[in-house]
Amino acid sequence: MKRLNLLFIEGNRQKIDKTNVKEAYLKIKEYGFIKSMALEYVPMDKAKSKIGNKALFKATVIRKTGEGEPTISNFDIKTETVKPEEYDNYDGVCVDGQHRTLALLFSNLQNEEVTYAEAEIPQNMDILAYVAMRNNGKAWKNYDFTHSGIATNNKEIDHILTKCKSSKIEDTFFYSIYTLTTGTLKAKQIKALQQGYKKIQDFKKLQLSPITTEMGDKVMETIQANKTFTSDRCNGRFGTALKKFYIDNNQDFQTLLDVIALIDNDIWENHFTAEKGHSMEIAAYTDALQSVWLEYQGTTQN
Repeated sequence: MKRLNLLFIEGNRQKIDKTNVKEAYLKIKEYGFIKSMALEYVPMDKAKSKIGNKALFKATVIRKTGEGEPTISNFDIKTETVKPEEYDNYDGVCVDGQHRTLALLFSNLQNEEVTYAEAEIPQNMDILAYVAMRNNGKAWKNYDFTHSGIATNNKEIDHILTKCKSSKIEDTFFYSIYTLTTGTLKAKQIKALQQGYKKIQDFKKLQLSPITTEMGDKVMETIQANKTFTSDRCNGRFGTALKKFYIDNNQDFQTLLDVIALIDNDIWENHFTAEKGHSMEIAAYTDALQSVWLEYQGTTQN
């Protein structure tokens, strides 16, 4: 069968791992392309109605340094978005086998005979939802789902996912500060909503609203206005501690914002940095927040 010219879809691990490409290359080089492990794709005439608002992009291997063809020890991956009017120039969209597809672009694998299998996607399912459910090859981790761009069809959670995708801060930090008044959002809940086998109504303890979104946004504005809070400091444990501090202080939202604004680099080093060889846990972060707030109150009263 002739080689198909396939595109990739935004959200399906768009940050392609070069290490996985190398592994795919070495396996094909050693054993040949295993015909029973076909590359799965959606033909373009069927794919266009199942793309949604996601972009399609072309991925190629290029030489990293010097001139000439790319080699497995000297390559980079180049991606470029394809315009919708150009879709018909391609055979379809790859839904399983992205790393092998790229490995097969190296010149010394050009003679490999490749097999393809057409994906059968249900009428009411889009391509990304199919990829997530199929989970063939390397299983998707929570990060893959959170950063895939697959909608949950819940306005508040999709807003949180937008924040996660656009920031280097740990996802679990956002899960806490955007759920201050309710149960904490969990990655497995996001995954279930994205795959469509759960509805937001199934999570009774998760009561999200425009108010919880507004509160989370204000916390993030305060965090971003304070240069002390580099992305590595805003980890999941610190986010959980901020939520606990809010609850322990009678859910006084202004108090939470004030304590965040109080923290500078000296306070961080004195209260929020563990001894060498240890890490700060949730309880330690919570105690530190309370200590800073008590010291501030003592100062203002004097």
